[in-house]
Parts: sequence; C-alpha cells; structure tokens
Amino acid sequence: MTFAEPPAALAALAGVVPVGVAVLRLRAARRARRALGLREPRLLRQLVRPVLLVCLFGLLGAAAARPDVRRERERTTRTDVQVIVALDSSRSMLAASRRGTPERWQRARAFAHRLQAELPGVPIGLSSLTNRLLPYLFPTSDPRAYDLVLDEAYGIERPPPGLTLDHWVTVFEPLNGVVHHRFFSAGVHNRVLVVLSDVEAHPFDARVLLRNLERSGTTPVVVRFWHAGERIFRPGAQGYRASQPDALGALRRDGWPAFSETQLTAAAAFVRRTVGTGPVARIGYRRDDLHLAPFLAAAALLPLLLLVAPGGLLPARRLRSGPRPAVTLSAAGGGSEDGRGASRNRFHERARGAQRADGRSRYQQRREGP
Repeated sequence: MTFAEPPAALAALAGVVPVGVAVLRLRAARRARRALGLREPRLLRQLVRPVLLVCLFGLLGAAAARPDVRRERERTTRTDVQVIVALDSSRSMLAASRRGTPERWQRARAFAHRLQAELPGVPIGLSSLTNRLLPYLFPTSDPRAYDLVLDEAYGIERPPPGLTLDHWVTVFEPLNGVVHHRFFSAGVHNRVLVVLSDVEAHPFDARVLLRNLERSGTTPVVVRFWHAGERIFRPGAQGYRASQPDALGALRRDGWPAFSETQLTAAAAFVRRTVGTGPVARIGYRRDDLHLAPFLAAAALLPLLLLVAPGGLLPARRLRSGPRPAVTLSAAGGGSEDGRGASRNRFHERARGAQRADGRSRYQQRREGP
C-alpha cells in the first residue's frame, strides 16, 4: 500500500479536541453519579461517543492521505495475429432513428469497445475511414491506450476527408491501404480488418478488393450500423435520408463476411474464430492502482450519522428494574428523598391556597366600595 499525500494524515489530529471534550464530560458525569449514589452504566455505553469520534477523524485522516493498493500483473500478447478496426467517420454516420437516440458513429464506437474486451491479449489498432484510411492507433495489446484513443480521437470528420464534393458517402477502395502502407506488422500473417460503417458507399469492385486483401493474409469483416428511415437531426443536414438498403446483401453475394447491427454477437464470434489461438509472448507488467480514499470517506459517514442523528441511532438500553436507590439528605435537611418531595408538594399547595384566599378578599373589597 502506498500513500500519495502522507502529511495529509495529520488532519486526523483535528479530532483531539472533540475527543478530549467527550472524555472530560464522561469524567464529570461519573463524579455526579457518585455524588448522587446512582448506578454506573456499562463501560461500553460510556465509550460509544469517544470511539465514534476517533473512528470519524481517523477515517477522514486516512482518506486525506490518499492510500492506494498497487497490483502488478503480467502482460502478454499474441505474436501471430493483429486486428485493425476501421471506423467510418463520414457525415452520414450522424444519422439516428429519433432525436436524442444514439447516432450511428456512437453505436459503432460502443461495439469497438466490446470487440476489444472480447479479444484480450490480441493487438488491436484503430483507423478512420472516409475517402481515405488514416490510422488512429497501430495494433497494441494495451486496453487503456485503445479505450483512450477510441473515446478521444474518433469522431465525425476527425480527421476530415480528402478533397471531395460528397461528404456523406464512404469510399471503400482506401481499404487497400492496409496492404501497402504497413498498418500491420511485417511479421504477422494472420490479419483481421473489421470495418464498422453504414456502408452508404460509392460503387466499387467488392470482389477485386476482397481478393487483394485475402492475398495479403487479411480477412475483412464488415459490420453495418444502419436502419431504414434514419435521419440526421443536426442543423444543415435535414435533407439527408438513409439509402442503399441492399448494400449488405451485395457484399455478401461478393463473398464478404458482412453482418447487420442486429447481428453484433455473431460478428464478434466470427472475429474470435478468425483470431483463434496462437503463441503468446510476455511483454512486461501492467500496474493497477485501487484508490481507497473514496471508500474511506464513505465509511466515515457511518460514525458521523450515529453522532448527529436526532436522538441518536444507537438505542438507549434501559437499566434493569430494581429498587430505586434512596438519597439520604444531610442532617440539616433530614428525611429521605421521598419525604422531602412530599413536604415540598404540601408547601406549594398551601402557598397556592393563600394566594387564592388573598385574591378573593381583594375582589370582595372592590365590590363593597369605600
């Protein structure tokens, strides 16, 4: 366990004053009970408040020091296979079924996260696809790097397409770039290219492209994020309508492994089968830190609630029934506590009777006049 801010633990010393006050009150209460001859409560009940104060300030001081539990795990990676996820970033990926529902590019990003989670240890890279194929991240087995780049870098027209008059339609020919521009490592022969797109693309020779990819050892997989009737609910794009409803069927007829958005589980299973199993190499260690400060701060709420709740949350335990101890008075006072109480009551009754008699006599005098 490590502490990010060890000196901050001194904040627990702020509890010295309230704990000291609670102890002084305990001592004063004990002296008063002895003077009156009252029974002492159990020690556990007397110590409840000081113990709660110690727990409260102790937990807050520990949380201020920001303790972490550090764990190191061995990192391994597959050496015989790599995967590239090409994400369509054309403007047509802004389409959605209704306003406020996830857009195509957001659904594609969610599936890209899922795909990485289902392929642990497999190097996966990211690229954008418009009318050109540009890499975001070359294949890596570090899931944190993959998630960070996917969340922060991928977006519509990020990067923007090359010079074109049509910002809405994707071009598939740039997928040949994975063969000629070293998107995959040279020593890797089992390559998988996963294309996440709405497949609203310019016409292209799908069979020739498939043949080129397979010659380089690359297996392409297309997952289409598209629904009929989708629209773009953003300013300046109200004229867009979903098109090319049979694009997925055309790819299948040309031999492409292609899946619709309702077949994501089958698409992930196909990628897993294509990746298969193979040799694994150790590439180092991965450090995972578990931050304990939030848990300690939350635990401090329990003693705080027990201290400040109205009436207290700890039920008071009644003393066992038994004869009530008598308090003897000094010789000057005389009598028992019960006797003194009865005398006091009789005195108050006589005083009230005298006041009533005096009030009646004054009223009678006012009526009779001078």
